Amino acid sequence: MFDKGRDLTLNDHIHAEADMQPLGQKTTSPGQLLQSLLWNRHDLPSLEHGRLYQHHEGFTLTGTVVASLEGRQLHCSYEVETTSSWQTRRVKIKLTSGTEERSLHLERDDDGCWWSGDTELTAFAGMNDIDLGITPSTNTLPIRRLKLEPGESASMTAVWIQFPSLTIAPLPQQYTRTGEYTYRYESNHGAYQADLEVDEHGLVTRYADVWSRTR
Repeated sequence: MFDKGRDLTLNDHIHAEADMQPLGQKTTSPGQLLQSLLWNRHDLPSLEHGRLYQHHEGFTLTGTVVASLEGRQLHCSYEVETTSSWQTRRVKIKLTSGTEERSLHLERDDDGCWWSGDTELTAFAGMNDIDLGITPSTNTLPIRRLKLEPGESASMTAVWIQFPSLTIAPLPQQYTRTGEYTYRYESNHGAYQADLEVDEHGLVTRYADVWSRTR
């Protein structure tokens, strides 16, 4: 999902494809590309092209974002791997901002501990979801993992990666399923709120008045 209140722009063409299998449907063959899509941001020039793959261990969400942020061109590619139950296992990010290049690689082990290389990130122990602040794609992860019925809500804390700094912080969040294809998203105990529309796969088609998917 995108940064809450971030000052982000995206002004070039971008490449990514994403997908996921319909809710409740059996998995398909390992390594299969399930869907490709393009997100457009409306308040600032922005595009993202993403993909979601399914493999024998779970799912892989990839994306490429091109932006103009803080007066500099930004190019970001990311890869998020999950288990078959949509718990995040691995995150890789490569970011170019102006003349600076940055990268981030996080892993979550079977005990729910997060690692950056050999360093354990104890502040994030037990968290299941990653939230990439530059994209609405990672909303799909808790939406699929929580499996809420209409009218149900669930609270959790995500590992929030902010851009362009790539700093990480815990971010309390709540999802409420308001309809068959609609959700209410809140973070920081309601300080930020957004209504989401998703497709039959749980992929965002509209994020408030900020992001929408281009057909």
